[in-house]
This record gives sequence, structure tokens and C-alpha cells, in this order.
Amino acid sequence: MSKHVDFSRWHIDIDAYINPYIPAPPWRWLPRPVSHFLGYRGDKPPKSLGNLLIAFWSLIGVFCGVLVVAEVSEHVPSFQHHNAPIIVASFGAAAVLEFAVIESPFAQPRNAVLSQLFASIIGIGIGKLFALNPNAHSKPQLGGALSCAITTAVMVLTNTVHPPAGATALLAVTEGYPIGWWLVPIMVLGCVMMQAVALVVNNIQRRFPVYWWTVVPLGRPRQRDPEMGVPGRQEPEDKEKEGHGPESSSNSAVTDTETQMQIVIQEGKVLVSDNMWVTAEEMEVLERISRRIQ
Repeated sequence: MSKHVDFSRWHIDIDAYINPYIPAPPWRWLPRPVSHFLGYRGDKPPKSLGNLLIAFWSLIGVFCGVLVVAEVSEHVPSFQHHNAPIIVASFGAAAVLEFAVIESPFAQPRNAVLSQLFASIIGIGIGKLFALNPNAHSKPQLGGALSCAITTAVMVLTNTVHPPAGATALLAVTEGYPIGWWLVPIMVLGCVMMQAVALVVNNIQRRFPVYWWTVVPLGRPRQRDPEMGVPGRQEPEDKEKEGHGPESSSNSAVTDTETQMQIVIQEGKVLVSDNMWVTAEEMEVLERISRRIQ
């Protein structure tokens, strides 16, 4: 009798180990004009736009993003001394994601930057390794396929999937050997420049990023008293004297819900918690529901 194997349990969630040590973004404490261009909207998510406006801002964004990355890279003497191209081709694919489909998880800063960092390190590392053997070095297609595959696996395990990084890993082996390890700072600088342009252009009428690291709350969860809420447990009669009166209870309730993701629909109004990921299309549906409440 064959045993059933539950493959769903073969799962590693790296965020479960990392997120408790990453502080929540401080955007709400910054001046509103600054936080606006960092993607913070408070309880006012952006309105959905028609594809004509999306196409217009994509046109402006892709042009500016690719141009800025190319101009900055071209004026770094160290890059030119190490045979760097005017711009790595994978930035073209990255620009499409970061200016056209800005609500995609693939376009968020964590994915866009870390994936390219992994890809450049893995790609150059595989290229250097294959260069140790003349027979292997003569088959860049094999090294390119291997670096692309390893990069993809690393991105999946680290929740940083970004399709253009696959092209970076491939190019690092097939065409990046003369550049060497200088490809790493080239990609990091390019990613930072592309993100900077995206923050300006995408936040004029839209919202970018939807999140910087992840959609779930960051930081350590607040510990609750294990004896609170136990069925049949009676609170002391002098709980108000001990600081557990109604006012204190309401404050505790607010504290417990600070890190929860909530959507509140009221008549003509929708409130979305800061750590909740809601797209413009989803917000439009929620607003339609709120208008039906009498």
C-alpha cells in the first residue's frame, strides 16, 4: 500500500524568520508630500485609472527610467574602464514592470533590487567557475542555463521573484565575463536609479510601491496575556483600581489591532489599514459597495 506524500508541507517561509526583525516603515510620521512619493496613502488609496492614462505614464516612466540608468552608468569612469555596456538589457524588461504593472509583486522594491543583486552575483560566480575549465568556458550556453536556473530557485526561496533578473543571470555568463564582478555595482546602481524614477513618476497619479518589503505587518507581534480571555475566568472586582478598567480595556483593544489588516466599509466611505495591500481596481469595487449601504 503506497503512502500519500503531502508535498504542500515541503515549504520554507523565509519571511517568518526575517520579518520579526524588520521594523515597520515610518512613512506615516513623515511630512505628507514626502510620504506620498514613498507610496504612503493612509486611508486614501488611489483611484483606478483607465488604460489611456496608464499607457501615458508608462510611456513617460519607461523613457525616463531607462534614460536615467543609461546616463548615470555612462558617466561612471570605473564602469567604462571595465567594459560595462551603456545599459544592461534586462533593465528594459524591469522598466516595463516598474512603470506599467506597478501593482505586481514582481515590481515592488524588494523584488526589483534583491533579485538583480542575486542574479549578478550568481551569474558572475558561475562564469568565473566555468572559466577554470577551458572546455566548460567554451560552452557559455551551459553556464548561462545553470546560472538562470539557480537564480530562479533562489528568488523563489527568498520571495524576490523578478523575471528580468533571469535575463541578468543569463547575460552575466554569456556576455558578462569581461565585466567581471563590476557587474554587481552596475546592477545595484541601476536598480536604485530605476526605483528613484519610479517613485517620482508613478506617484503623480498612481501609487508606488504597494509595499516595500511585504504585505504582512512587520516587527515582532505583541504578546498577549495567556490568561486573558480564558473561559470562566473572572476578573478582580477592583480591576479599575489596577488599571484594567473600561478605558484601559479599550486602549488594549486598540493595541491588539494595530498590526491587523482591516477593511472597514461604511456608508460612502472605505477605510483600509496601512499594512493592507489593496489595488485600485479592488478599491473601486469596495467603494461601489459602500455607496450601496443605506
